[in-house]
Amino acid sequence: MHDTALISVQNSEVAPLPATESLAQRLIALLEAVLTQERASQEVAVVAKRGRGRPAHLSLEHLWLVLLLGLLRQATHLSTMWRWLCTQPTGSFAPVKLTYSALRQRLLAAGSGPLQQFFQTLTRALAHWEQTQPVSAVSVASFATTIVALDETTLERLHRLTQELRAVPEGDPHLIAGKLAGLFDLRAQRWVRVQFRADVLAACNSGVLLLLEGLAKGSLILADLGYFSFPWFDYLTGQGYWWVSRLKEKTTYQIEQVLAYDDHTGFLDAIVWLGKHRADRAAHPARLLLFSWGGRQYRYLTNVLDPTQLSGWEIASLYSRRWDIELAFKLLKCQLGLCLWWGARPELVLIQLWLALILAQLLHALQLHVALQAEVEPFDVSFPILLELLPLLPASGPSLLARLVEEGRPLGLIRPSRRYQVVVPQAPSRALTVPPTLPSHPRAARYAQRNPHPRTAPFRSSFLTQLLI
Repeated sequence: MHDTALISVQNSEVAPLPATESLAQRLIALLEAVLTQERASQEVAVVAKRGRGRPAHLSLEHLWLVLLLGLLRQATHLSTMWRWLCTQPTGSFAPVKLTYSALRQRLLAAGSGPLQQFFQTLTRALAHWEQTQPVSAVSVASFATTIVALDETTLERLHRLTQELRAVPEGDPHLIAGKLAGLFDLRAQRWVRVQFRADVLAACNSGVLLLLEGLAKGSLILADLGYFSFPWFDYLTGQGYWWVSRLKEKTTYQIEQVLAYDDHTGFLDAIVWLGKHRADRAAHPARLLLFSWGGRQYRYLTNVLDPTQLSGWEIASLYSRRWDIELAFKLLKCQLGLCLWWGARPELVLIQLWLALILAQLLHALQLHVALQAEVEPFDVSFPILLELLPLLPASGPSLLARLVEEGRPLGLIRPSRRYQVVVPQAPSRALTVPPTLPSHPRAARYAQRNPHPRTAPFRSSFLTQLLI
């Protein structure tokens, strides 16, 4: 590939970096160290045969660092980062002048494979770092191997930058890049599974079992009503997973045994069989929790049948943490730029997606450790303000974490979250009973076939559904 088309670039078009080294530059230096380590580990004794043409003088490490810095500085166009590349040093790399077209060709030739390897290297480095100082953002459900939230989000529409998209009418779902589905580790505050889905019309439970591959038995899964179904609950229980869900409207059930009840507050904790009709019933029993607060009724289901293992308050508190994955999606889409795509080519979309995931993994770890050192909840540390402060705060003096903790409260980085808190009424202790001795084998399950929105034609996309992490 040729990088021979050189140009002169006007410095006045580019916002200069701060004169002193910032915390953002310290993060870039950290990422550069990880990239350099990865490059060294991949070097082999056999030298590949050099192709025709002039060798590229823009290394991939330099290119990735410029793009990552662009995301940190919330640049909205690839051309903006191209100007930075041509005029400003990044880490230990000097400016490199080349045309915008040459930059795009370099990205298209590289693809997203190197970024995937970079993500894996960074994740291993973060895991090794956390082994020296174990952390957990969730204090309940210690019996669970892992606690993960499951959900999906629809990505934003693409710009009509290709001939194929120019012919697509306004409002057509083919203008949407796709969907992201994933598992978010609530204790470690990081992504453990992310799947890119090309079919934007498919239900959220389509291909969901692929996300569970490799998930340790004994993990606890929090999922919203979009995944609610008797086969789903029976599958999780049969595979040795714990789960917590809300109860869907008009779901029938039979109470097997009442564990706790308070008529005054409307509190009910009971073992139930889901499905009263012969044509639709689950195989495994579940535990139902009902209570009212603030004029609203809350209803939860779980397969943790023992109230001494997971109390009613812990169920409600744990399920409220499902919102962590919504905030993780918000970080990707709003703060890390997935609300505005740099290009419409699948290769460029995946590159931008991987860059956002790399930074998200690093920023989640940073947020968690700032919260733990400041002795607050992770969501009391604001991501928007964190991204605003990184390019501004000088890196001199204390370490990155210490500086953020020291300056956090005065600058509004650490502040009480406005997150909704559920208050669970206390059940009378005298009403608690020992969980029933249930049959050792599940009952015969029957699943009603429901398809309220049948597909009349397959969805054809230029993207491919793939498991990213």
